[in-house]
Amino acid sequence: MININGKPDNSYRYKMEPIKSSICGKGNGIFTIIDNLHIISKQINQPANILLKFLSIYNGSIANEEKMSITGGYTSDKLQNDIQVYINFFVICSKCGVPEIIPQLKKESKKNITLEFKCSACGLVSSVICNNKSQFKICDIIIKYLDKNSWSTSKGTMIVSDNKIKEENILSCEENNENKDEINPFD
Repeated sequence: MININGKPDNSYRYKMEPIKSSICGKGNGIFTIIDNLHIISKQINQPANILLKFLSIYNGSIANEEKMSITGGYTSDKLQNDIQVYINFFVICSKCGVPEIIPQLKKESKKNITLEFKCSACGLVSSVICNNKSQFKICDIIIKYLDKNSWSTSKGTMIVSDNKIKEENILSCEENNENKDEINPFD
């Protein structure tokens, strides 16, 4: 397991598997299959298809979502560095440095929709400023994804920021405590 932020710290909480890929085909038909993209996407709380599309756009290739592959021959080290670029821009909070960013849509009008990042750790809400073409394309893909789907997060890897979920957890804990016979060994 490696740290999500890419730094060598043994006590860092957020970990992910290193990328495993295999190069298939010959000549013009060469492509790279990313074997553990679904696992990595769950560990960094990003949809696998958006991560695959980023890798294809960043490398100037075509993505195949059925095979979880991109055209061209890329080493695991190259793809790991590319995923780190994605993580630094789309996953890690610029204020606190914790990888708990959740993208949100800000709809000013029907045609004017912008992408914002909300950190579930520190609460920072920031607008996305794209510096290059690949970042702009991925922001556009994330906006289209959020229009149709909700952003799901893995349980246990992110701080819960929804008060309803917190209240439900507190109520269920209180109910469990009421149902149990309390035994005090010091009585």
